[in-house]
Amino acid sequence: MEQRKNETYIFRGALCHGIPTEVSIIEVDPKLSSIESCAFQECAYLRDITIPSTITSLGDGVFGGCSALSSVILPPTIVTMGDDVFYGCSSLTSVTLPPTIKTLGDSFFFRCHSLTSVTLPSTIVTIGGSAFGFCKSLTSVTLPPTMVTVGDFIYKGCSSLTSVTLPSTIREIGNGVFQGCTSLASITLPPFVTILGDSVFLGCSSLSSITLPPTIITIGNGVFQNCLSLTSITLPSATTTVGNSVFQGCSSLNSIVLPSTITTLGDSFFRDCSSLTSVRLPENLIAISRTTFDRCTTLTTIKGPSFSTTTFNNIKELCIEAGFSCTNLANILSGLPSYSSKNMYFDMKKWATTRSVDCRLPLCIAAARSIRWTEMRHIFAVNMPAIYEVDVLTGLPLFMLAAVGSTSDLESIYTLLKVHPAAIYL
Repeated sequence: MEQRKNETYIFRGALCHGIPTEVSIIEVDPKLSSIESCAFQECAYLRDITIPSTITSLGDGVFGGCSALSSVILPPTIVTMGDDVFYGCSSLTSVTLPPTIKTLGDSFFFRCHSLTSVTLPSTIVTIGGSAFGFCKSLTSVTLPPTMVTVGDFIYKGCSSLTSVTLPSTIREIGNGVFQGCTSLASITLPPFVTILGDSVFLGCSSLSSITLPPTIITIGNGVFQNCLSLTSITLPSATTTVGNSVFQGCSSLNSIVLPSTITTLGDSFFRDCSSLTSVRLPENLIAISRTTFDRCTTLTTIKGPSFSTTTFNNIKELCIEAGFSCTNLANILSGLPSYSSKNMYFDMKKWATTRSVDCRLPLCIAAARSIRWTEMRHIFAVNMPAIYEVDVLTGLPLFMLAAVGSTSDLESIYTLLKVHPAAIYL
């Protein structure tokens, strides 16, 4: 690094630590082809830099912590840039990105508090995690149509963000992508999104409405948690999996449609939804948590395929009335939901006839685990036809499956055949 008059420095390579604090202007030697990682990191007074067209790559954290840097023009010769390139550039208001790059690395603009807008080149395919995290002045973003991947938490804490345009090529919205975007009032999701990761809209307190595309299969934990302005929502008919605390703290939610494809409602699913007065449970619900409706103070009606009530006092009583059982056999059977028996209630009939991911019936899984007859009989009682099944994984009939386990129990096998002698003839 060489000093010139007017506090201008010529950068000839190596790291920049130790530059006098009064340095505000840097010129990069045109003989260089790359700038190494952390080259100008923590140059707190740097406000202007000239990067020649000979530069083809920028390393990680090149401008990290350059809190006085307000604008940068990157030459079109740059092909690759690392992570954290502008991390903590709190005065940065504008950046011209080269049209040759395909990736924005992790935390690329993280905590660039003054950045109001960014024009991304059409060549960008991937944006890394937390790329725009806590860019508190960022109001709008248009992602290029070439995007296929959106990293986790890329807009987390962008409290001024009001508008986002997502390309139709996106298939998955990662974890916490819009978490804490308190000014985001509405958003249109791409038409072919299948997965919403955990906490995607957590804390989006201005989000009042959202239309989910019909292709969504999975909704992660806490996706709409603390969306205080959300009043109504319809989950798509393709949705089969929903996480815990999905609508926790949605104090304005008063209308929701749950598809019949959902089989489990987990912990705190509607916790603190103080405006919710009525809910219809999915027709194929197998399991529900006792905390699903915690502190839903105005909820008076829960409807389902087997019961309806207008007096909501205790979710445990309602679930048992609906045919749910407190006996949680799923804890010991692979491929089926595993929850605390103290917290989940199961509709035994539906559960006992639902095959696991490897197509095995719970009774066959239980037999293969050599579970004692006192436990197996609960499954048998609600799925008698299973006695005529041959286990798809081993090809063995039920009594043989129970006999071959390393901890097989002869008394259980004897009781099985005594109570259901037809099992031996398969």
